[in-house]
Amino acid sequence: MIRSVAFAHPSDRMNQGVAARARAMLPVLVASALVMLVAATSTVLPGLAGQNSTASATERATQLVRAGRPEEAVQLLQATLTTRPTDLDARLALADIYSRTGDNRGAEEEFREALRLHPESSAAELALGAFYVSTGSLGAAEQVLDAAVVRHPTVSGIRMQLALALAGEHKYQDAEANLRLVPPPTDPNARVRYFRVAASIHSGLGDSHGAAQAMEEALRVMPADPQLQSLASVVEAEAGEWQACLRNVAPLFAKHPAPDTGLLLLRAQLATHKDFKITLKSLRALDLPEDQKLELSARTAEILALAEKHEDATAQLQEALNIAGGRDATLLYNLAVEQNAAGQFDNAFSTLESLRAQNDSAEIEDLEGDVAEQRGDFPSAVHSHQNAIAMAPGDERYRLSLGAALLQYRAYQAAGSVFQQAAEVFPNSARIYVGLGTADYLLEKYDDSVSAFLRADKLDGGSGRAIGYLGATQVDSVAGPIPVAVDAICGRADSHASESPTVTWCGAVLFRKAFLAGDQSAAPEVIRRLRSAVKLAPDEPVANCTLGYALEWTEQLMEARHWLEVCIRLRPDSAEDHYRLSRVYQMLGLKKAAAEQANLITNAASEQNQQQAIARKFAHEMTGQPQKSTEPK
Repeated sequence: MIRSVAFAHPSDRMNQGVAARARAMLPVLVASALVMLVAATSTVLPGLAGQNSTASATERATQLVRAGRPEEAVQLLQATLTTRPTDLDARLALADIYSRTGDNRGAEEEFREALRLHPESSAAELALGAFYVSTGSLGAAEQVLDAAVVRHPTVSGIRMQLALALAGEHKYQDAEANLRLVPPPTDPNARVRYFRVAASIHSGLGDSHGAAQAMEEALRVMPADPQLQSLASVVEAEAGEWQACLRNVAPLFAKHPAPDTGLLLLRAQLATHKDFKITLKSLRALDLPEDQKLELSARTAEILALAEKHEDATAQLQEALNIAGGRDATLLYNLAVEQNAAGQFDNAFSTLESLRAQNDSAEIEDLEGDVAEQRGDFPSAVHSHQNAIAMAPGDERYRLSLGAALLQYRAYQAAGSVFQQAAEVFPNSARIYVGLGTADYLLEKYDDSVSAFLRADKLDGGSGRAIGYLGATQVDSVAGPIPVAVDAICGRADSHASESPTVTWCGAVLFRKAFLAGDQSAAPEVIRRLRSAVKLAPDEPVANCTLGYALEWTEQLMEARHWLEVCIRLRPDSAEDHYRLSRVYQMLGLKKAAAEQANLITNAASEQNQQQAIARKFAHEMTGQPQKSTEPK
């Protein structure tokens, strides 16, 4: 299983399903945060109508509020309204003061009274809608602003507030349609709000790159604003725009070191392959309460683990364990995971033994089996995986682990039995059937193998994952591709012309079929398909190498040389690839180059064969075990 996802809060391990839901919710949460921040910082009163009769009263009221004397401002405006009850400016100013001082009931009454007395006033409608947005009454805001847009379709401020309200309700498509009709304002504060709303909408629609661009536009207006820098870095991280994120978060952490900005900086540095050691040191130096230190150490370890910095993750987990008193089961388990990944197998074993002494579990036994595999102790590995199955017979992961271990140690008959029994218990598991197909293939039960892979493909919703295993086994088969397998692979390639793996495997199995039959009339179609595969995936070894094979076979030697040289660069440990390139060099009269390739064949031939490569691929992809080969003792 993929161990690193076990990381979570030390007292509550996050399972994979919860983690997936959290990742799916992240754009919505980012969008919501942007909307609420814009709403909270918006001015409730967009502007006064500018009636000269009360300009001095409203101005004096504004001055009183700024001087910290809102009660006097209220008294002044109430007196004004006593003599002139229909005065729009004074009533909106009074409502605004109520809103600013937390008297939302009084504010709503005054805003509504202003609209009742001036039903055609865009300022009154906009003020009431903005008030509802600021208080989080988004449904009421939408109702008021929808009606206002009908009456005043050209007033940009109304559409802007409506877009904000709709975004807050997660009605992002409607929000985008309204905001699209609003030109970006020139006033700096208004322009920043505009682009923050745009960012929230893009984020809500799943357009993380659009959200990042919008936040960059906001930053151009106020490049030194720390809140904008913080928001921009979060949105850019969500978009995977790590260079921009690094540019914004690094100065924030430098000025005001804090856990959240430090962790984001760490992620950006890891993603951009920058030196992260100073950031780690700074995070450790933060003066925090013990519980927050524990949380920070665990989160830092998770980030390092996901970036495959396993030794650093191990050190962070050791620090977290020291804070927790050394007996936290989740931290100990994660420590064993990272020690195993860092190649510290003896330490991992010791950590797991201490965990078993506290409270053994299937998960612990399974991980101990993985560690035993890495130590080359095959009998212990099998025993641990069997213990895991006995402790949790209803969890397919442990049967996958046992089957994968048996495959890697060439116990194919035993692996086949494990997967056959597992298929009876888990008849709808695509991974189990991939394992069964792999075992059947290695046992030379080729028809059964094809059936199992096709069953896996059907169970997997046609994702194409099982087709990859089917293709790899058919290309390697000494008996040649089975027709039903060729039809399945190429049928999928024809119906999914942009799906590079199946296009690649179709070209490869067709070449294998034609080559074994000596049918060069099939070569043009094979080469056409392989050229398409290379265009789709320029760095795919199978596509490049097989294209080189096909061109060599048809004596198109100059082109074959090019693609086989690419092949060797992508797959340097294949004896067959070196042999074929050596042949091409010989036929082109390049004797020195041919001799160099011939010298490399012996070293490459010491690599494990294609069958073991398929077994390792299954162990890595289907169970998350490291791709490390060890021989049984």
